[in-house]
Amino acid sequence: MHEDEGSTPDKLQAMLDVIARSEPPSESGQADLGRLRADAAKAAGVLIEFYGDAALERAKLIERRSPQSHFARMVAAEVGRRGKRN
Repeated sequence: MHEDEGSTPDKLQAMLDVIARSEPPSESGQADLGRLRADAAKAAGVLIEFYGDAALERAKLIERRSPQSHFARMVAAEVGRRGKRN
């Protein structure tokens, strides 16, 4: 981890802001789902870059803090998938 637990770098804070305002797919679901998947992949990359081996733990923490967020679940799943490949 680059910084102590209480601090968040700008890139990570921006990703958390996206999670906080993410909404479930609307009626134009296909395009929205594609955008959510791409955003989740980017967010997973930021978590992995910042937290390294602890990224999955942090993704799960974000998921627990945002239990209604489908996006948070997607990010945690993506981090988990990437972790299994390494």
